[in-house]
Amino acid sequence: MLLAALRDSLRNLAAYTLDFFLPRLCLFCGEAVAPRAPAALCPACEARVPRVQSPMCPRCGRLFIHRQGPDRPCGWCLKEPPPFAAARAAVVYEEEGLSGQAIKQFKYHRRLEYLPLLTHWLTEPACLGFAAACDLMVPVPLHVRRLRERGFNQALLLARALPGRLLRDALVRTRHTQPQTGLSPTARRENVRRAFAVRRPEMIQGKSVLLVDDVYTTGATVRECSRALLAAGAREVRVLTVARVAPPGFRAG
Repeated sequence: MLLAALRDSLRNLAAYTLDFFLPRLCLFCGEAVAPRAPAALCPACEARVPRVQSPMCPRCGRLFIHRQGPDRPCGWCLKEPPPFAAARAAVVYEEEGLSGQAIKQFKYHRRLEYLPLLTHWLTEPACLGFAAACDLMVPVPLHVRRLRERGFNQALLLARALPGRLLRDALVRTRHTQPQTGLSPTARRENVRRAFAVRRPEMIQGKSVLLVDDVYTTGATVRECSRALLAAGAREVRVLTVARVAPPGFRAG
């Protein structure tokens, strides 16, 4: 299985490399993309990807169904504030939309040609400004078993696109957990409870840490990661993801 994963990764890497030498086409509609465009995404498809915008919860970044009014704390944070200081995302995750397609193709099918698109979203000015307040970056880790199956850690590849100091192995996953997809919010919390640890606490003590991942769904994983980082001495933790799952009934616009 490891050899198959490596072979697929090399094949996709070759295709990604060719992108620098051949005319690029939009990953979604096939239209030609300007050579100097930051990602293989045409303007029409770019416009179809909703950005994360106010109003939202200033703590967890939760989007509100009603799109009027200022930023304000959500009910979840008022009832049980998360351990991290703040969370933000670049785009709204739409399961059947372009953001969902890009992340699933990259994460589950080893389509590395989607990585420049995801990093294009992750490095938009609002995200860079949010990340700039942190001293160092830590990707959400995969268990070694999952890493062997997938062939790469998507959070690590995304974090490499951000400026700043990256600690790739500071945070580790101490036990193998089942995939979070399909689990209820309660089951997600139990699935990742005490599943993370800091390998070298001295590297993060007193530091503001940016925790990087691909999607914020219920926040169960980043909460547990944040608890581990704070217990090891981090001054604060901020969470940055490419996409954010919106609550039921949400409509961008």
